[in-house]
Amino acid sequence: MADIDDLNLDKTPAPPPPPQPRWIPILAVAVLVLALLAVWYYLRRDSALETTAGRQTAAPEAARDQIAEPPAVDLPPLDESDAFVRDLVQRLSQHPVVMSLLATDGLIRTFAVSMLNIGDGDTPTRHLNRIKPEASFGVRKQRTRTYVDPSSYARFDAHAAAISGLDAAGVAQAYNTLKPRLQEALREVAGPNADIDRTLQRAIVQLLGAPVVEGDVAVVPEIVGYSYADPTLASLSRAQQQLVRMGPANTRRVQQKLREVAAQLGIDPSSLPPERVIGGSR
Repeated sequence: MADIDDLNLDKTPAPPPPPQPRWIPILAVAVLVLALLAVWYYLRRDSALETTAGRQTAAPEAARDQIAEPPAVDLPPLDESDAFVRDLVQRLSQHPVVMSLLATDGLIRTFAVSMLNIGDGDTPTRHLNRIKPEASFGVRKQRTRTYVDPSSYARFDAHAAAISGLDAAGVAQAYNTLKPRLQEALREVAGPNADIDRTLQRAIVQLLGAPVVEGDVAVVPEIVGYSYADPTLASLSRAQQQLVRMGPANTRRVQQKLREVAAQLGIDPSSLPPERVIGGSR
C-alpha cells in the first residue's frame, strides 16, 4: 500500500521519523473535489504503505453526453480563477475542512490534476502542508497479529462530514460552471484530447470501486509502515486503499455523496460499481 501516514504506525520500537511529509488529495473536481481532497490532503506520502497496488481498467464512458451544459458565466482566466472559485465554493460550504483547502493556490489546476491521477488509481504528489489530522493513526496487537485500531478512523470523521454535508445539486452546478477552466487545466497536463467529463467519471468509478471493509483489518510490518495482510486489500489501487483507511462508516458517507453527485451530472447509475462489502482480515 502507499501514500499515507495512517499505516506508518507506532511500532515497538518506533521507527525513525519519515522524510519531509507530502500531502495527497483524493477526487478533484470543482466543489466535490474540494471536499474529497480533504481526505488525502492529510495523508503523508513519505510515510506510506509500500505495496504493488494494481490499477483498474478505464471507467465506462457512459453518460458524458448527458452532463448538463454549464450555465452562462463570465469566468476569469485560469491564472486568475482562485478568487472566483473561493467565492463559489463558500456559497456551498463553510465547513472548516473546505475553508482550509480554499486557502491554497492554483485550485483549478490542483483539482484537474488530482482527478486525473485518481482516475488512474494513483495519487498526486502536490505538496500541501496546511492541513493534517490531529490524532495519530494506531494499531493494536492481538497475540501474534497486528490490526488497525478502529479508533483511528475517527481522524477522518470531519473530512467525511465535509463531503456528506454538500448539496449534490449545488456540487453539480459548480462543476458545470467551472468546467471550461477545468478542461483547460486538464489539457495542460493530459494533452489536447483530454476530456474533463470522462476524467471525472473515471475518478468517481475508481473511488466507488473501493470496498467497505468491516471487522478487524490485519496489517503486516514493512520497512516503513505497514501493508495489508489481506491480498484483496493489498491489491487495491492507492486511491482505493486511502478511502478504505477512512473506515467503513466514512467510506460509505463519501461513496453515497459520489453517487448523488453522479446522478445530478447525468451519469448512468448502471455504469457505476455497486457497493461491495467485505470482512476485515483476520
